Amino acid sequence: MRKLLLLLPALLALLAAGCGRHEASGPQALKVGVIPYDKVDVVKEDYGRFAAYLGKKTGRGDGEVFVTPEYAGVLTALRSDQIDCAFLNPLSYVLAVEEFRNTPEHLIPLAMPYFHNSLTYRGILYVRADSGINSLKDLRGKSVAFNDRTSTSGYLYPAGMMMHAGVDPNKDVRPVNISGTSGVLAVLNHQADAGAGYEGVIDRALANETTKKVDTAQAKQLKVLAYTEPIPNGMIVARGNLDPKTLDALKQALVSVNSDPDGQAALAKIPWNKVVPPDDHLFDSVRDKAKILNLNLQSLDAPKH
Repeated sequence: MRKLLLLLPALLALLAAGCGRHEASGPQALKVGVIPYDKVDVVKEDYGRFAAYLGKKTGRGDGEVFVTPEYAGVLTALRSDQIDCAFLNPLSYVLAVEEFRNTPEHLIPLAMPYFHNSLTYRGILYVRADSGINSLKDLRGKSVAFNDRTSTSGYLYPAGMMMHAGVDPNKDVRPVNISGTSGVLAVLNHQADAGAGYEGVIDRALANETTKKVDTAQAKQLKVLAYTEPIPNGMIVARGNLDPKTLDALKQALVSVNSDPDGQAALAKIPWNKVVPPDDHLFDSVRDKAKILNLNLQSLDAPKH
């Protein structure tokens, strides 16, 4: 007992020091997932200020962007509580809502972004201008550079268009899985006959990294074969088991982002014009196409076609 009493002051000092370090470290940084639409470094740079803004507004540090080369990685992080919220592309949102249903991580829609002054965008199928490919039916027997199978504009909608035209994307063409803007270069360099992506992907792929000017000579070597119907931009979500305080702060931050100067600065790099309340019904056409192509989250882990 005497030895214990002698050691007590030292033990109390160690405990006090430990508590002090814990308080100094502060709350864990808010982790914001983003489905990859380009190289990981590009996505992190684009969304860094937005994540920092949300972190500040929720009292969760500077905020960190979480992104992986594969779409499935962000969804896995949501499902395992590694991230707190995420911006999901349309197909990832639809599939994850269904997969996470009746689980603690069930998704809570928070907001939808206006991108380039629109709540929707379009996908495209593109080819070389000298390819001799002039219709979707001409793709039969050709190679097509698709993005990840959970890419809405890089796979789902273009593949749906091909299916509607009588060209099975899994049987009648040779799919080449290429992520981000790399498909444009693959088509330009004769490594694929056609490519799929979002409207504007050609300009982004052919823009100079420093000047941001598009190489018009290269751009003229490509042509858009077909445009998809309008696609909803995506959804900002939180996992259902996020602590209520952070969840409420996130909702408020996404309301104030439209009028807060700091919020507008946070959106400048993306660039979103504003965010609006979520409307899940806008994603019904995405659900229909996912059913036609028999897509689910399990298909993300299947071998690439």
